[in-house]
Amino acid sequence: MTPLPRGASLTDVAFAVCTALERAGERAVLCGGSAATYYAPEAYQSRDLDFVLRFGARATTVDGALRPLGYLRAPEGLYAHPDVLYTVEFPAGPLAIGSETITEYATEHRDDLVLFVYTPNDVVRDRFMHYWAWGDQLALRVALDLAALRSADIDVGAIHAWTERELRDAPVYDRLRRDHFIEQLRRVVR
Repeated sequence: MTPLPRGASLTDVAFAVCTALERAGERAVLCGGSAATYYAPEAYQSRDLDFVLRFGARATTVDGALRPLGYLRAPEGLYAHPDVLYTVEFPAGPLAIGSETITEYATEHRDDLVLFVYTPNDVVRDRFMHYWAWGDQLALRVALDLAALRSADIDVGAIHAWTERELRDAPVYDRLRRDHFIEQLRRVVR
């Protein structure tokens, strides 16, 4: 792989990083706010890319895969590129939203590059979870904006069922906050 050019977009970085890691034998799935930006850049602009690797991924393998792209590990543990705005991070796995482990995700292709990424439905759940658990108002707005922009990909019934499981498994979550979200979600998903 060749170094990323100055000014590479988040999508350019996502495909390059995912492909480099896949070629090195490490499956990485784009998640979090960067997945929201991938699907709906008009709704949210992330400045970092979050990938979850399988348990046991070796840092030396990751370092070696990202170095040819121009990314080097910074002291904070994230990866930075001298000519690209976006940092790359690897939050601890497993890949999960709330108490649910994610085993299926989208596979996108661009020429000979590949990107493994949360589905739009999972991005909505992930952003809602940030609101539900931590009161993140921006995450709520992103969840609803993404749902409106990608309404054909959103399954409100599945999201509602997932929130019911979360309420059963972790009764600390606010049911009224959830009900308000589901009501808003139904309005934007047609």
